[in-house]
This record gives sequence, structure tokens and C-alpha cells, in this order.
Amino acid sequence: MKYAFKILFLIVFIQKCSCNLEVTKLREVLTWKQINYEIDGILYNRDASYKKTTNAVYFDDDIEDREKYFVQYNNVPIGLEVWGDKVFVTVPRRRYGIPSTLNYVWKAPWKSPALKPYPGSEDLVSVYRPRIDECGRLWMVDTGLLEVPGDRKQVRKPSIVIYDLKTDKRILRYELKETDLVNERTPGGLTSITVDVTKNSCNDAYAYINDLATEGMIVYSLRTNTSWRLNHPTFQHDPAALNFTVANYVINWKDGLFSIALSEPDAVGDRTAYYHPMVSNQEFSINTKFLKSGDIGNNVKLVGTRGVKTQTGSHVYHAPTKTLFFANPAQDAILCWRVDTKMAPENVGIAVQDHTKLVYISDLKIKADTLWVLVNQMPKFVFSKLNTSEVNFYIHSGKVQDLLRDTPCGLRLLPTHSNYF
Repeated sequence: MKYAFKILFLIVFIQKCSCNLEVTKLREVLTWKQINYEIDGILYNRDASYKKTTNAVYFDDDIEDREKYFVQYNNVPIGLEVWGDKVFVTVPRRRYGIPSTLNYVWKAPWKSPALKPYPGSEDLVSVYRPRIDECGRLWMVDTGLLEVPGDRKQVRKPSIVIYDLKTDKRILRYELKETDLVNERTPGGLTSITVDVTKNSCNDAYAYINDLATEGMIVYSLRTNTSWRLNHPTFQHDPAALNFTVANYVINWKDGLFSIALSEPDAVGDRTAYYHPMVSNQEFSINTKFLKSGDIGNNVKLVGTRGVKTQTGSHVYHAPTKTLFFANPAQDAILCWRVDTKMAPENVGIAVQDHTKLVYISDLKIKADTLWVLVNQMPKFVFSKLNTSEVNFYIHSGKVQDLLRDTPCGLRLLPTHSNYF
């Protein structure tokens, strides 16, 4: 009886340890109840009527939001990137009162630093999810669109913008062609960019841009400085996957192509592009040589079905473990799937799940062997109201090795003390 009790105690202890270890899969790097800014040495921590100067600070709570320089509640972070000790945070202009769309903070002991506008970004209108390439360049799409409900304005043409992070200088602004755009809804769908540097040449790079609104893809060649639009039925949302629930709100957004993730290059420098609409439980793929040639034809492959409640926003690929990580809003989770296995529900695992701190994962990035995650509770912002006395926005990070532990994706995990970890 005594031994049986010890065994029972050991089982409970192990289970308890497992639960505690689950928490360690991600750590909170940054958190905000509401977003603050530091602009030209001035702290913006409440609504401001005008841009402040060292001699004048203007606050007026009685004027309309459309007239304010800063409306704190309206600032919702959506995209992130990481460069050394610098974390980029984007705030698209989807409401009034957003002073800067491309910002950064330094990784530091404090959890809620004020955002600082990135140098030379003052003329950017609205940026979603940027991407840093292996050549130290920050790529993004400036949609040129003020997306205020009931007062949408196309301020300038949608453009691809690139900065050299070594000098903090802008090196390109390329306006998309009229043939890249379907109608006035297209700019609002240009919410992500994926960069493909080929043949170890920084001058020979391609960008693949999703268009979730009018359900297509735009491809840009840096070498030839031109772009073209691609259309395919697999870029379109699946009506059968509509109306999933996030934070008790039914999501009926008909979002098409949302994210494009690239494998490592093959012998000739081409990659496999994995992609999906947000409203779908399926994953598709195509060799990038067909995207570069502009001829998709019959070259798209159905990779498989992830399973029920696996609607996915951003996803990223980790080459050493051949694993895709998926932001899964329907389950407040990050999913994983190893690409050298069949894509089927039994091979798609929940790497981590949290019904408080992972409510609507807006962006994912992998840096070396660390996954970075931005969470913003967007459905609550859209359909209800954020509680500004609680933490609403999170940036987490976690080691790939930890995230794959105890999942179907970890069966061929590299040794703990390998060079990869």
C-alpha cells in the first residue's frame, strides 16, 4: 500500500511537472496594456490633440478622434520583426490617431517600453507584417491606405519599401502596378510579405505578397524591378471553414491568401512555398520557380488537411527541424507540422496553447532557433472593447526545441546540445 501511494504520488508529481514545463515553452518578452510612443524625446501616454513640441503639449479630450494626433486606444500592434537587440512593431492605420506605423523598441528589462518611430519612416502610411532578409534588409508593403471604417482613404499607391538595417536608410520604394491590383479593396489585403534571396546574391531577390482581400498573390523581382499578379483557386477562402470562434466571437472574415512560408533552397536555388488562406483548414505548396516565372498552371499541390479548428494566419518554417509553425486563432494556439511527414490531423500538433496570452496571434517570426510571437486580441478590439486596465498585447519568444517537445513534430528533434540549439 505504501509503495502504491508512492507510485501514485510520483505520477501526480510528473503530471504536475509537465504542466509547469508547458508554461516554459514561451516567455513574455514585452507586454502592453495600451501602446505609448516616444517621439522626438516626448512621451505620448494619453490622447494628444497635436504633435507635441518641447515648448507645447496639447491635450484635449473633448475634440473628435479624427482631429487628434494620438488616440491611445486605437493603436493596436499587428506585425513584428527582430534585428539584434531591436524589436520592430508595426501599427497599421486602421483607426484615427496613430502617429507612426513602423516602430521599434530595444530589448530591455522593462516589459512595456514606448514605441519609437523608425528613422525615415514618417511618410509611410500603413504597414502590417514586415520581413527581414538574410542580407540585413527590412522589407514591407506600405498599403497607402487609411482603413478607418466609414472613412477609408487611399492616400498613395501601395508600395514595396526596403530599408538597409546597417545604415537605417531607405533603399527602395516601388509602387505596385495597376495590373497588380484588382479594385479599391486590394490594398487593404496586402498584409504580409515573404522574401526569397536566391543564388546567394542580395541583388537577386523576390518578394511574395499575399492579398487576402481580393484573394491573389503579387510577386516582385528586385533584379528586374518589376511585379506581376498571380491568381489561383487555392488563394481563395473556403466557405466551409467560415464562422470559427475566437474569444467567444464568431469570425466571419472571408480572408483569402494570408501567409507564405519558404523552405530551404534546393540545388538550383528554388524553394517550396507553403501557403494557405486564413479561412481554410488546408495547406498548399508550389515550387518558387513557377512563382518567379509567373506560370502557376497545374503546378500547385494540395499538401493536406490540418484538421478541424485549424484556421491559420501567419506561419513560418524552421529549416533544421523541417517544421512549420502556424498561428491558430481558432484554438488560441501555435500548431506545428513536420514537412517530411504526411499532413494529416494526427501529425499536426499543438506546440503551445493559452486562452489568455495567445488570443489572436497576429504574427510569427523565427530567428535562428527562437520563435517570436505577437498577440493582439484583434477580435475583441473589433467586436467588443479591450479592458485597458489589463494586458492586451504580448510579444513572446520560445526555443524551437521546447515548442516541439511532447508533440508529433518532435519525433526527430535534434539533440539538446546540438549546434542548432
